[in-house]
Amino acid sequence: MAAQKAIVFSGRNGLDFSELRTSVLRIPEVTVRIRQAQSVLDTLDLPKVDLFNVISSDDESFGRNIKLKSLAATVVQIGLFDRFCKTQRRPEFMIGNSNGESAMLVCAGLQTFDEMVASAVASDSTPAVSPTNLLPMSGIFAAPLLAGLSLCEFRAVEATQTETGLVYTMLQDSSMEIKKIAESLHQDRGVNRFISIGPVGAMRLADYQTLGTDEVEYMDSIELDPMLGWFWKNVRTSKLSALA
Repeated sequence: MAAQKAIVFSGRNGLDFSELRTSVLRIPEVTVRIRQAQSVLDTLDLPKVDLFNVISSDDESFGRNIKLKSLAATVVQIGLFDRFCKTQRRPEFMIGNSNGESAMLVCAGLQTFDEMVASAVASDSTPAVSPTNLLPMSGIFAAPLLAGLSLCEFRAVEATQTETGLVYTMLQDSSMEIKKIAESLHQDRGVNRFISIGPVGAMRLADYQTLGTDEVEYMDSIELDPMLGWFWKNVRTSKLSALA
């Protein structure tokens, strides 16, 4: 029986360093998705935002707005998944957040890309006022770091082969800890190969090594792509040690 594999989406923290953001902008499938997202944003009755400028901004500016950061990270992950599927067969399972901006839901066909982008900005268009949220704001475009932040709920989807191709359905288990979802797939579904869509993974290598057996294999989609051998060379050694 072929090894069961699962894609693991990194969520909103996959682009925290400027070197990573600069590098992903060189990947064609990522830039296509950014342009697609920009087209959706341009149709909405909201303050103008340039997603390319958001992603290419410095770390402080990028981290200042959690909603734009989350949207940018999700768009990039969907682009990386597009590229992955050009050379690899689609996975039997995917793991990711099931609330907020979710690359997993879009890649599984459970939500359209345009719906994800529109809901990402619409959900915070009228922020509530609280003792910790008193500054004037204009939706997501001027929100402080934690405005609109919600705890991630992680779930997995499973593929079923039909006459028209793979169809993904949501599995019942959910957790605030992504490792628990990975552990469940490994123990109950025989998944022993995990491929991260990041660039930075949601789980560390040590997390996979403690799932229960020595049979677990972990890699990231960029390392699997022979045409992206330049990617990690562009990230400074100091940043790589921080990500390890």
